[in-house]
Amino acid sequence: MDLATIKVNYILGLGRSGTTLLIRELGKSKHVVANPESLFILEFLYLFKPKQDLNHSEIDFFLKTIFKLKTGRFVHLELWKINKEKLSNEAKSQPTIRFIDLVKLVNLNAVNGLNTENPKTVLDKNPPYTMHFDQLKVLDKNSKFIGIFRSHLDNIISRHKFKLDAINHPYFHALIWCQYNDFLLKKSQEYPDNLKLIKYEELAQNPDRNLNTVRDFFGITSDLKNSDEIPPIENLLSELATKEERNQFFEMHGKVFTKIDTAAINKSNPFSAKQLNSIHFICAQTSEKLGYEKILFQKPSIIQRILIGLFRSVLLFVEFKHKRYFKSNHSIRKFFKYVTKPWLLVINKS
Repeated sequence: MDLATIKVNYILGLGRSGTTLLIRELGKSKHVVANPESLFILEFLYLFKPKQDLNHSEIDFFLKTIFKLKTGRFVHLELWKINKEKLSNEAKSQPTIRFIDLVKLVNLNAVNGLNTENPKTVLDKNPPYTMHFDQLKVLDKNSKFIGIFRSHLDNIISRHKFKLDAINHPYFHALIWCQYNDFLLKKSQEYPDNLKLIKYEELAQNPDRNLNTVRDFFGITSDLKNSDEIPPIENLLSELATKEERNQFFEMHGKVFTKIDTAAINKSNPFSAKQLNSIHFICAQTSEKLGYEKILFQKPSIIQRILIGLFRSVLLFVEFKHKRYFKSNHSIRKFFKYVTKPWLLVINKS
């Protein structure tokens, strides 16, 4: 197999914006390998020089490390059912190999890759990839990216429900929503040939048209796999350790295994009138830039604005720690994990 002919493309976007739904649907196309979420690319993205061939010790380190990674709920390679022996043999048999080639081999030797006839495209997605767009683009100049975004209130309601951020507070969720989507807007304007944005609500209302638009952008065939070539949800759930994990997975992602519909649009609001007004205050400008209707709100009280400012400062620290973590070597990362323990207490108690 000529690895150079296989493309690696990415789905970007803040969690709970439709990234899982989108990659699940695109993965139904023939010749496309689309595995579950994993952070293994980020774990090595800044450690290996993109254009440099890897030596044997670097390959061994990579192969020994990736299967020890479990960075969050449902985010680990055991879900991929990788043929580890075949992966190791193929990685070591290449005359020369770069990190992007290892990315392809990991995907191709997972059960989805092994069951895909004549794979031509690897699709990968993870919300944190969004803020690492520049480095992913350097990894392979031929990669393309789809960024998906969702209305701020629906996204914040969902993130608050599942406690997906360092602090489970609507203002913090709102600030992250702005951060991710402002970044996507900026990069899509800088690199229109590499990054295309789509709106979750438009995908839900007209899935066929929007999926075909994405397939055309990625160069993916519209021919779909047979149903027996697509692993059922039961196969994925069987790799989760406990019944609680399986229930959590199904609550968070189970809907993507059914038809696409508009049921997740305009969810009921759990926030107080004061909180809702402040959420709109934070998100209004970015929301309008994304093409949503203008939002009416009043200027929050000085106390609310101070609170928003405090959450903004915390977000700056969290993002600094996130970027430094992935740019550090694996031994230094132990320090970052120790520093983050107080945040884990916040998450668990929120």
